[in-house]
Amino acid sequence: MDFKKFWSESLGGFILKRFLLAAAILVVIAWIALYFTDIYTQHGQTEKVPDLSGMYMEEVEIMLRNHNLYAQIIDSVYVKNKKSGTVIQQTPAPGSAIKSNRPVYIIINSRQVRKTPLPEINDISYRQADAMLRAIGINVSNVEYTPSEYKDLVIDVKYGGRSISPGYRIPEGSYVTLVVGSGLGGEDVLVPVLKGKSLEDAKQLALEATVVIGAIDFDVTPHGNEEAYIVYRQRPAAGKLVPAGTRIDIWLSKDKEMLNKTFEEDETGKEEEVFF
Repeated sequence: MDFKKFWSESLGGFILKRFLLAAAILVVIAWIALYFTDIYTQHGQTEKVPDLSGMYMEEVEIMLRNHNLYAQIIDSVYVKNKKSGTVIQQTPAPGSAIKSNRPVYIIINSRQVRKTPLPEINDISYRQADAMLRAIGINVSNVEYTPSEYKDLVIDVKYGGRSISPGYRIPEGSYVTLVVGSGLGGEDVLVPVLKGKSLEDAKQLALEATVVIGAIDFDVTPHGNEEAYIVYRQRPAAGKLVPAGTRIDIWLSKDKEMLNKTFEEDETGKEEEVFF
């Protein structure tokens, strides 16, 4: 029997033929896949990433278009010594080789100055307050000394010439003035009228009169709306002579009807509420 004829007509020959045909088809498919993958990924075609630092977005888009690339902004931060709206960081780095039509990820300098809340620094030492402020990007431009019971402790913070309270948001990099105690003064001063004033105005009046705001008591705890409260009670009372630097305790409320109440000291030094 002819072996070749037997093999071609046998089951083994049938299987081998199908196997070889399938292998040939797989090779063709793999070759086509690799061919089109090279076309899609532009194999061997790369672009050199340009340096975009300091450029505005309009310039970035033109520059990258000329290199067959495009920009994708991933974040914005505020850096004081950089021009707003310009690139401050990019990925990939300048000089890197990447394939055409790929993104360059960039971080730009924000056009808006970031604001940071003023921390609670009253009644702490000047040195500690200065360190706390510098840590959050706020600078101390000046220190004003005023008579106070406690020497070298921060009494108040001024921004733009006005007293500000903890939580007030200040542009990062701003300068503030710290009002610091210098100890009790030798002269007596009149306690100013604080009733009916906002907390900010009361602080300002106290400083002008060389006294210090002491305890602050809100009848209802404020939630970021301290400007809605007014002083309805103070101790010592307005018009009294006290040593310069004396602390004046105040009570605040949003209820203006509280202004109709008065408080007088009795013979024991305690206070009792008196109604008209």
